[in-house]
Amino acid sequence: MRKVRLMILLVLLVFADANSGFAQKSEIIKYVVSEYDLGSLGWGRHNVQLKLINTEEYIQFVTVVTRVSCRGEKYSPERKLVANYALYGNDTVSTQAIFWVPGNYGEINYELLLYHVIDTLDELLDYQIFFRDSGSYSIKPPAGIKPYLQKKITLPPMVGRHMDLDYDFSRVMPFLVSENKSAGEIAEMAGCDSSFVIDHLEYMSTRGYYRKEGNRFRSAIPAINKSEAAESKKLAIEIADKITSKLSVNIDSYWEVLDTLVEAGIIVNDSDAFMDGGSVLYRPYPVVTALSLWFDMGRSFITGTAPFNLFDRTDFCNAQIPYYMYMVEGDEAVSGNCFYALITSGSSYQIIYGDTIPQITCPLGFMFAPMAGVEVHWEYKKEYFPESFMVDSTTIRPMLVHLRTGIDPIMAEAFNKLTKIGQAHNKTFLFFGHRWWFWNLVATRVVANLNESGKLTRRGNGQYRFDGFDF
Repeated sequence: MRKVRLMILLVLLVFADANSGFAQKSEIIKYVVSEYDLGSLGWGRHNVQLKLINTEEYIQFVTVVTRVSCRGEKYSPERKLVANYALYGNDTVSTQAIFWVPGNYGEINYELLLYHVIDTLDELLDYQIFFRDSGSYSIKPPAGIKPYLQKKITLPPMVGRHMDLDYDFSRVMPFLVSENKSAGEIAEMAGCDSSFVIDHLEYMSTRGYYRKEGNRFRSAIPAINKSEAAESKKLAIEIADKITSKLSVNIDSYWEVLDTLVEAGIIVNDSDAFMDGGSVLYRPYPVVTALSLWFDMGRSFITGTAPFNLFDRTDFCNAQIPYYMYMVEGDEAVSGNCFYALITSGSSYQIIYGDTIPQITCPLGFMFAPMAGVEVHWEYKKEYFPESFMVDSTTIRPMLVHLRTGIDPIMAEAFNKLTKIGQAHNKTFLFFGHRWWFWNLVATRVVANLNESGKLTRRGNGQYRFDGFDF
């Protein structure tokens, strides 16, 4: 036992000596950090000059970390940047620590950390820090921008965590641009430099949110104000009730059509044939809500004949969907509560649907994972875990055609009337995101109507996933 205790003591001494020596690396890495004052610089990216000096003949590694966190009334964005440097023997590296301050009002906290590490892939530990600086300041909204900040802005389901959209300035900009305000006018209202406004517009244009036309920018996403939202919702109720009337009649003959498909050998005579792509038809609730109202009619209304691949090549934690983006003035009451996503992969696809918007959990560091080329794996919260089905779109097509009988003229009426409302609010045509927002209002009311009338009976928690291998 004494030998074991002695060995443990020796090991602890070795580690203590190693840690002690490692903590003295500031004698090996000398540094010069230029003076800086983020509070006087405001929003945007700011460079702090660094000089790192390796005083030994062996290679050394340094990791530079900057962290900015905001605490605002509505949003609390964070930005963390990490850079690694190799210093060869007796080498000097002049570089920059970049602080990224998002356009948010409220308290801003920042921190600069320099680590002396053995391997840049290792976890960063406090004892490796040889330089630390931190501070805080606040940015208050000027009077000109306050009315815009006080408005509740609603985005599409799952959209808003992404770093393009998680701060005050990004949420009000589409409305300011839609009012034809210049970069100088916006800068004066927001209390920032016009260069920040231009940089923001230039960057967001590359992301698909704006279009540059000469020296001005136009919004490429619909910014729907309170008045337009109210008019459109009134129309959505009218259209939804008309669709409910037609769809109710079609649902009455649902089982007769299914029997015909079974007799024709199109559908297997087994409701439990899980692996069969047509057996989902024995579950009318997901067929009507997800496949008919969204996969069939929704796609037709929103994109016409083009694919409606919502959230394709993105993830629900960092959703970046400019072609289907919208911003609506108002709370969730002016938006539908259905959730739909179609994600393709080669010749297969996955349809995700919920008659309420599911809650998900995102892994730690999810906002920075895409920047590092790491795939984000999100998960449903337990109560929203979906029921799964296999689906063959060719096999179920006859039922979708039947359910849609008599509804196309109603959708055409909706499109024409919604276009007129948009034109009255200075919109020359309807973006995909605008149509998606409106159709969600329609579909949400149709589902509620069918449940209330007893035409449909809700199945499970209303969350479904369909895996398909055909188009």
